[in-house]
Parts: sequence; C-alpha cells; structure tokens
Amino acid sequence: MSKYLGECYCGLVKFYCDGDPFFTQYCHCNKCREIASKSKRDTDKQGYAWTAGYLTASFHITSGIDNLDEIIKNNAKLLLCKSCHSLIYGISLDPNKQAGIGINANNFHFTDTMPELFTPVRHIWYVNRIINFDDNLPKFKDAPKEQFGSGELWNEDDAK
Repeated sequence: MSKYLGECYCGLVKFYCDGDPFFTQYCHCNKCREIASKSKRDTDKQGYAWTAGYLTASFHITSGIDNLDEIIKNNAKLLLCKSCHSLIYGISLDPNKQAGIGINANNFHFTDTMPELFTPVRHIWYVNRIINFDDNLPKFKDAPKEQFGSGELWNEDDAK
C-alpha cells in the first residue's frame, strides 16, 4: 500500500496518508479561498484549493497536533497550522458525513514526480470562482452528489 507524507509550510505539523486518494479536485468555495488566503505558502493563495479526498481513518498526524488551530466555517471544521496558517484538512461538522476528509494537497511531498492519482479530476463550487479555467475538467456548480451537492455542472450559459 502507498504511504504519502506531508507537512505544513513551516514543517511543524506532519502527517501521512495510507493509500491513494479517492479523488483530487480544485475547490472554489468561499470558505476554501478565505482559509487559503491566510497561508504563508504562495501556492495556497491562487484563488482556489487543491484538495485530496481520503477516508478519515487513512489520515494520521505524526507531530504538531498541539500546533493546530480549529476554525468552524459554515458546515465544516478546518484545521490549520498555528504558525504558517497552512490548511491541513477539513471535515464536515455532520457526523453522518465524517467518513471522508479533504486534505490540502499542497502539503504532500512526492519523492520524484507527483503520482497520477493526485491529478485533479474536477472543479467544485465553480460558480464562486475568481479565475476561469480552460482545462476540460468537469466544473460543478456546487459539488457532485457523492459530496452532497446537486451534481449540476456549470456551463458557459451560466455566466451570462
């Protein structure tokens, strides 16, 4: 089984994930953009978040757990490093939706090239975007149904 290591920008919070993510995506929700803007890492401040979906049981913090700040935004609990403000992960506040978490994929360290499974497969909350993408990935107005969204895709007509 694969094991991926990661840490926040300043290195105080370290973690690993067992196995491959079940998806990666670009999130354009207001919550992710606001949290990313607090980070000291420039790649976190691009106007969207790059998240890797994992089962909660596959995520393990190995050091720095006392260096986490918890922020509650809308329906999610977000955990950031107190020092560099890198988002580590987010989890739903709804106990029925806590099997999976979204991990800030910028925090992973890959020894060679990024594994193919970390290539984003979609955009979510695209209606809230602040920059446009021409990348041929599906763009959901909110989120896919399996992420408790409407499953509706955004299209050019929505911008008019």
